[in-house]
Amino acid sequence: MENQKIGIIGGGSGSSKFVSAFANYLPSSEDFSGAQLGFIANVADNFWHKGLFICPDVDITTYALARKLDLSKGWGVQSDTTSTLQAFDTVANVSSWFQLGDQDLALSIKRTEMFQKGWSLSRLTEVILRNLGIAHQIIPATDDFLETFVLTQLGILHLQEFWVKNKGLPTVRNIYYAGIEGALPDPRAIEFCRNKAVICPANPITSILPIIRLKGISKILKKSRVAGISPFVRASAFSGPAPKLMRSLGMETSSFDVAKLYSSFLKVFLVSTEEDPSTISRIRELGIEVVQTNILVRDEADKARISGEIAAVL
Repeated sequence: MENQKIGIIGGGSGSSKFVSAFANYLPSSEDFSGAQLGFIANVADNFWHKGLFICPDVDITTYALARKLDLSKGWGVQSDTTSTLQAFDTVANVSSWFQLGDQDLALSIKRTEMFQKGWSLSRLTEVILRNLGIAHQIIPATDDFLETFVLTQLGILHLQEFWVKNKGLPTVRNIYYAGIEGALPDPRAIEFCRNKAVICPANPITSILPIIRLKGISKILKKSRVAGISPFVRASAFSGPAPKLMRSLGMETSSFDVAKLYSSFLKVFLVSTEEDPSTISRIRELGIEVVQTNILVRDEADKARISGEIAAVL
């Protein structure tokens, strides 16, 4: 339907293939021809590093839509070089724990320059997208301060320190979102999710919750037709530290617990054909429709198929 808006809520590497799938195929589907897609990106993993403002999930979404994403890693630019970072490590006599390619650095330098001149993250992201020739909107979930921290036996660690620097090894005691009480969502996030929304497979704790806990997001999703895709094939996550973080919060690592987390607004959940029948029954008992399908996306045929299946249930 022309001019219809669909909110696509996602995180980083776990969502990237679905981001490009929906961008390429959803607006050309019979039911959603010409629809506008708003890609709502998690910002709670943003952080300052080497004097630069780094926005991993926003950048992964950007590279996915630009068809430049390094698919082998799930982040960064394909065939990128690391000459600048290597030179920095030599000059500073350090070993960098957070990897940034030269094109990554170029984007981060420009973003930091604009941010320090008073540009909001949402406005400067619009400019970067236009300069890169990306037609779709990437909407940072909020322009306000919001960062995820993990309480461990080593102390309080930013998510990037926990997952990248410490390789997810510290014992997790709690997780909290600094700034969530006062952060307001980008108005476009509300507008795009008003009628239909898709939750991509992503870490529910560090990618999706920081978005849906923003003021007004859950409320609008309750009134919307929301379809989600499980980030689990049985007990195995697509990527990232989701299992460890979920267990630390007393949750099972399963599609059921993800569905339960979203149960106040989720209408239909796509799960793997390998999903346990008892898990499916438990999800349905929450009042959520379940569709079993191949939720792994490996090539363009898979992207077209999963987009058609999402279009069919929205």
